[in-house]
Amino acid sequence: MAEKKISAAESIQAVMEKVQGVAKKERNEAQRFNFRGVDAVVNAVAPALREVGGVIVPTILKKKYDRGVTKSGTPTVEAFLTVAFDWYGTDGGAPIRGVVAAEAMDTSDKATAKAMSVALRIYLLQTLMLPTDEKDPDAEYHERQSVAPDVVVPDGFLDLVAEASTVDGLQSLWHDAVKGGFSKQVQAAVTARKKVLA
Repeated sequence: MAEKKISAAESIQAVMEKVQGVAKKERNEAQRFNFRGVDAVVNAVAPALREVGGVIVPTILKKKYDRGVTKSGTPTVEAFLTVAFDWYGTDGGAPIRGVVAAEAMDTSDKATAKAMSVALRIYLLQTLMLPTDEKDPDAEYHERQSVAPDVVVPDGFLDLVAEASTVDGLQSLWHDAVKGGFSKQVQAAVTARKKVLA
């Protein structure tokens, strides 16, 4: 680390001079694009930061969690974070703060850790103005399957399914279930009755 005491702004500027860019060497095979992960960005920035002097401290300002489901039906946890990063120099002066919003999804217990990694990568890329040829965020659209766990099957509906005497009548009940948002809850009963009527 340099012996000269420097401010947060001087620390950022010195790191910018040393880190001119980070190549996209990692590959997402599922969606066929190259990217720069958090490790690649940190591996480029950290040595320069240690050399010129400075410290970056993260703080979660806001957090929100949601539950979803993948297209294949696997339950997910989604983390939505607002993270502040305070960049300190070595002079004991005030830091320069940057605030980043990040989100991540996981099927286990790592949604927060993933979102923090995303936030750090975005913060470093934007603060240091690292060149990028990434696609614009507006160039992609992801449709999320909606989940309605609180939808309740109307009283007596399963009795109507069990008493259905024709396939057409059963089909009509199925359409009502789809429209009402509780088709998943009655699917097994409808399938079983359909086998009886077929």
